[in-house]
Amino acid sequence: MPDTTSGDVYTGRVLEWHSEEGWGVLASDALPDEVWAHFSVIEAEGFRELTAGQAVLFSAERAEQDQYRWRALCVWPEAGSHRRSEEEDGPGYSSGLDITFDS
Repeated sequence: MPDTTSGDVYTGRVLEWHSEEGWGVLASDALPDEVWAHFSVIEAEGFRELTAGQAVLFSAERAEQDQYRWRALCVWPEAGSHRRSEEEDGPGYSSGLDITFDS
C-alpha cells in the first residue's frame, strides 16, 4: 500500500455518479482502491454533481464507507480550481437582509 496521508491530493477520474442519491466513486492510479465521494465535498458553485469519466483532483482518507476503503475529503472538478479551504478568504456563503417599516 502506498504511503499516503489525508493532506495528499490525487489526480483521478469519476467511475460512477448517482445524482439522485448524491454520491459516487472515484479512482486514482496513486491509490490501491476506489474512493467513495459525497456531493457535499465537491468544491463547486451551485448544484454539485460529477459525471462518469470526468477528470478530478481530490483528497481522501482511509476510512470504511459502505464497501469502500477510502473516502473523499474534498473534490475539485477542474484541475485549475484546486484551492485548500484554509486559503480561502471569508465564508462559503453570505447573506443579507434589509427590513423597512412603514410608518
